[in-house]
Amino acid sequence: MLASTSSPRDNDPQELDRFKQSIDLVDYATQRHGYDVKKAGPRGHWHQLEKDGEMLIVSRKGDHQVYLNPGDDRDSGSIIDFVKTRENQTLGQVRQTLRQYLGEPEQGWQAATSPPLPAPAAYAPKPSEPAEVETEAERRARLVAAVMGTHAALTDRSYLHHRHLTDETIDSPAFQGRVFTSQQGNFRNTAFPLYNEHGIATVEQRNEDYKHLLQLPKTGVWVSHPTEGKDTPVQRLVVSESPVDAMSYHQLHHRGAEGQPNTLYVATSGTVTERQVELIQKLIDKQEPKEVVLANDNDAAGRRFNINYLNELQVPRRAREVADGHVAYDEAPRPVEWHATAAGKYHTALRVEFHHATRAEGTEHLSQLTAQVQQLRPAADEAVALEVQRATRQETVVRLVVPNADSHTLEDLARTLHAQREMQRGQLEHGPHEPGRQPENFIRTEYAISKDFNRDLELLSQGLSREQVAEQARADELAKEQQRQDKARQEQEQRQQAQQRAAEREQAANSPEAQRREAEQQRQATALAVAGATGDPALQRAVQLTVTEPTPADEATPSQAQQMRELLRKAGAQVELRAETDPTSGQLRSELDVRYHPHATPGGVRQLSQTLDALDKSPLVALTEPTEEQAERRRLAAALPEQSVTKTAIIRIDEPEPRAGATGYAEAVAEQLREAGLNTGSLRSATDPTTHQRHSEIEVSYRLDQPNLARVSAALDDVSRQPGAHVHEHAADQAERHRLAPSGVNASTLAERTAGPER
Repeated sequence: MLASTSSPRDNDPQELDRFKQSIDLVDYATQRHGYDVKKAGPRGHWHQLEKDGEMLIVSRKGDHQVYLNPGDDRDSGSIIDFVKTRENQTLGQVRQTLRQYLGEPEQGWQAATSPPLPAPAAYAPKPSEPAEVETEAERRARLVAAVMGTHAALTDRSYLHHRHLTDETIDSPAFQGRVFTSQQGNFRNTAFPLYNEHGIATVEQRNEDYKHLLQLPKTGVWVSHPTEGKDTPVQRLVVSESPVDAMSYHQLHHRGAEGQPNTLYVATSGTVTERQVELIQKLIDKQEPKEVVLANDNDAAGRRFNINYLNELQVPRRAREVADGHVAYDEAPRPVEWHATAAGKYHTALRVEFHHATRAEGTEHLSQLTAQVQQLRPAADEAVALEVQRATRQETVVRLVVPNADSHTLEDLARTLHAQREMQRGQLEHGPHEPGRQPENFIRTEYAISKDFNRDLELLSQGLSREQVAEQARADELAKEQQRQDKARQEQEQRQQAQQRAAEREQAANSPEAQRREAEQQRQATALAVAGATGDPALQRAVQLTVTEPTPADEATPSQAQQMRELLRKAGAQVELRAETDPTSGQLRSELDVRYHPHATPGGVRQLSQTLDALDKSPLVALTEPTEEQAERRRLAAALPEQSVTKTAIIRIDEPEPRAGATGYAEAVAEQLREAGLNTGSLRSATDPTTHQRHSEIEVSYRLDQPNLARVSAALDDVSRQPGAHVHEHAADQAERHRLAPSGVNASTLAERTAGPER
């Protein structure tokens, strides 16, 4: 039965909820607005984004993501708020923008995104939870069905042709039933499903300037059929970052070539997760290929992936059945392990762990590694930095850092370590179930001439020779490096200008004349504060708000004017409300007389001023205030508070014990608070040996007269909302910082709710 094709009402809240649930806020911010991901929490619980000196924290709230700007307590919310703020759009325009981003028509999205669910076995295990509670399996099936439909097929090849893939490649037995068209109204994208042992785990959608992964855990990999057809014995397994790169590799190196091995292609759709590495190893165990080819991008990120695959992937393992029908795998020992990560935006780090029986062996390993690094340094332009992080009787841990341009040196080092490890394995006595040394070149890397194999395909399709492709790749890299240098130079100039302005302000503030003016201002402020505290009516200021709104449905529902009165009272003002209903139009007209002492409580004036300015933006409100008094109010609100009291709080973090060498959630929270402007003490941690849960404490402090108090307060509130984190702070201290740096639901939120009929 076809779904109704009637368009939803423009103010249908279900559409907004769907946008929040289906759009990855991090992807949108990085792809559409150029933000960079600087840090990420364990399992993607939170991300820190930066652009042009601005920092955002993105975290999960229920079934969707929210963001927070620590430097501006009014800049926060969901993907809806992000688009409204960054693209200066009304709510109706936001709907149109996000429909286009999802590749949906302006009308009839309900019909496009609500097809009947496929048979549960097709995509996920059959749900067993009550129908009124959507399980993870049901949610996965629903989201997958919305993209794939009930009769998944490849009906539109335009995107694949745009990426220079031919029909011969698309029709190869390897890719039959592995590439589909997602149809949503009149909009089509190319869909690549990612699989695990249970079926489809998630789906990546691609189109020109569009890339989207369903809001599901990335617990699957895209996998082709063997090039000679289903169920044929696989001789080679090729791993790449994207399905398009895998198909490009096939068109460049496999199609029509004589004697090519029967090949299976695997892609991770970007950054590799631990679960994906596990699935690739299980494919190797099952298919038993003679070789594994790492065909990732020819850049620092691709080399990091290859370095880690070299450590993790092994020859096909033998499976043994253990208790309760579970299967265990026999694995060869790893006397040395390594792992590569990004070290900031421009560097790559390699962590090497040696496992040994005595300190003397550790010293020998370290000496040998240092000699190998010395040999690498001339090729790396003296850019390899080596640091010994831990040296005990049984373990030696070393960290090496190089610029991204020299990351190939770390890959060379990883290959040397891999060869040494395989030699050690070959020398060991093996039991009947213990695998030994890998065949030589079982894992090998194969890089594109340019950045990736699809770029190679594009340039070769233009008639360029391989030499010309290499020349173009060098030109592309030089252009990219020039852009990076220009950006770094601009950032350095901005920092220097800011430092110069700060020095000039400090010099001016220390002059005798400035000190005399400051003393006089303090004297006047003290006199005014005393007069305000005693209730001198001469100091009172008056503001009038006229609010016109629809009459509430019943007496129990507070009007917008009544809500505004409560906000203004909480901000420290005296408010009288008069209201009457127009008998002809049915509109409710309210008058709010607001009175306040501008010099009585500076923090209260700040909150009151922000509240008045936010309400003034509402189309329902007409605000009447003398110009001079409005300017005075805003000037006083912008002034720093007098007090310099220091407040403290304790942050407690509960998390699973991090992997050896990995940064834990507690460290990430401490860094987040430190960057927001809090003073952070030492991190104290203890791990429960039975549950492997780590319990951490961080003591933090801040001053009430900090210029960035709003950022500090927002960071503490954000941490308190994160799972596993608890902020222990005196209630009076919390109330005081909220009063001086208002946050949470405030007048801005109320003004947004009254911003027009879209609400």
